[in-house]
Amino acid sequence: MDKVTSLYKNKYYIIILIISVTIFTHLFNPIGFPSVHVDEGIYMYRAMHLLTFGNLEWNTSFYDHPYFGPIILASLLYISNYPAIIVPDFHNYSSVELAYMVPRLIIGFFSILDTILLYAITKIRYNRDVAIISSLLFSIMPLTWAMRRIYLESILYPFLLSAILIVVYLKSSKNVNIKTGNSLIFISGIMLGLSIFTKAPMIAMMPLLIFYIYLYKRKIFQIFLFLIPTILIPLLWPIDAVFRGEFNQWTIGVISQLERQNGSILNALYDLYSIDPILLVMGLAGTIFAVVRRDLFLIIWIVPFLIIFSFFISYVNWFHLIPIFGLFCIASGVMIDWLIKRSSKARIISISIISVVMAIGFVSTLILISTNISSFQYQSMAYINTLLSKTVESPIQYPDKTISQPQITLNKLNQNIDSRDATSHYLENKNAPNNYSTVIISSPIYSWIYKYIYNYNSTFSSYTENKEIKKENKVILVLDRYFRDFLVNNLESRNKSWDVDLTTSTNLYNAFVGLNSTQYFYGTTNDYDIWQYPFTSMRFNLGGSPVEIRTDL
Repeated sequence: MDKVTSLYKNKYYIIILIISVTIFTHLFNPIGFPSVHVDEGIYMYRAMHLLTFGNLEWNTSFYDHPYFGPIILASLLYISNYPAIIVPDFHNYSSVELAYMVPRLIIGFFSILDTILLYAITKIRYNRDVAIISSLLFSIMPLTWAMRRIYLESILYPFLLSAILIVVYLKSSKNVNIKTGNSLIFISGIMLGLSIFTKAPMIAMMPLLIFYIYLYKRKIFQIFLFLIPTILIPLLWPIDAVFRGEFNQWTIGVISQLERQNGSILNALYDLYSIDPILLVMGLAGTIFAVVRRDLFLIIWIVPFLIIFSFFISYVNWFHLIPIFGLFCIASGVMIDWLIKRSSKARIISISIISVVMAIGFVSTLILISTNISSFQYQSMAYINTLLSKTVESPIQYPDKTISQPQITLNKLNQNIDSRDATSHYLENKNAPNNYSTVIISSPIYSWIYKYIYNYNSTFSSYTENKEIKKENKVILVLDRYFRDFLVNNLESRNKSWDVDLTTSTNLYNAFVGLNSTQYFYGTTNDYDIWQYPFTSMRFNLGGSPVEIRTDL
């Protein structure tokens, strides 16, 4: 016991343990679990468009979210020499998996950084024991598997936590001079501004940061210093729309996002309970405990967030609550630490109970991340590759290259042209003949890979793209649940505002004519008891199953 205590008190051992556990839970099996969500395809499409063309005119949707998410993702992909690093090849099954593995590993490293930032915030604001408990909960509990996906919330979280860390540090430090303090306040404003520039509802975090900045020196000037970048950075979004002459479309897009139906915050909390009832219950109990103790740090963190998502946003999905996952862990850590220190006679029992809870959480997470439930999505892409490898014909002309062979694969193209150059040359050369007569129409999960990884230009950006299908075109339809839901929603026109700048279903329905060849790919999610914990998470990992591929080839 003395040896365990000694290891616990060693500041290096415990940090190494937390980071090691976090690396394992967030980087292990990144493509097997969770399944690929349609939003991941959307954000990857935008990032790859920016990486390829160097502009933000992806035209896959109206103005739904600001630009910084795709910008930071594209920047990191560029640094990693993506997509050349994965060596795209129609005949290489692993290339479809690697297409998602690299960006998911980037998101995994974001989560590791999140854990470190959360530990630092909690250690400064409370104490080391609370920081250890909170960061371990953040690392091992099943709820945080959502941060393995390429969500905007996962991208913005390090910036948000960095902004919070700076103001908490300033409030607790007495040795920071005014000039350094003002610089840090401005940097905190930049971090929050980038968070809002990734997803607008993060304005909910402004009250917490403003409150702590005021407590630092009680100077109004410092609040204005913080607000300058916090406000100006997100304003780039509507200003850009004004310069494009699209402010009306921007307004429609923002309003449409706010008015989406069929998803309240109560439904989102119920979904979180299904995924991780232990952490949610502890987090809510810890939040109530914070209210009783008048812990303004936690109260001002969660109250504005709940107000915005309860009264101003009609559609709340469970992963929209990722920004308060850290709060749940901190609130739980504060409550647990208080209970342990107040139960001196039964401290061993309290520590044992908490250890059992963490062990259950870790084992549950391990069970989930060890599964391979997304394989059907990659199998679908591999099957499409076999179809396309028979249809790509020569010659394919580039500005400086002409390749003439009966069958051309990306592997052969890469022997002649760097894959990044091949992408940009082909897509930017609008006058180049397009011999890709087979059109691919799919959800964004698949479309971005064919358009930007395999350079297959005859690919719809999504099933929402208003694009004519010519009579001479062959068609590959990749129908997953997201595609089928779109067709149903489009037909019913339940929300008229969503029809602006989106295709009607007419072209898509016409594309079905003559498509008699059908191949199905089923996910394995339903092989698990989705009502039995921890497999309740599988309810949110259907991945659009089944995938039906129709073609007239």
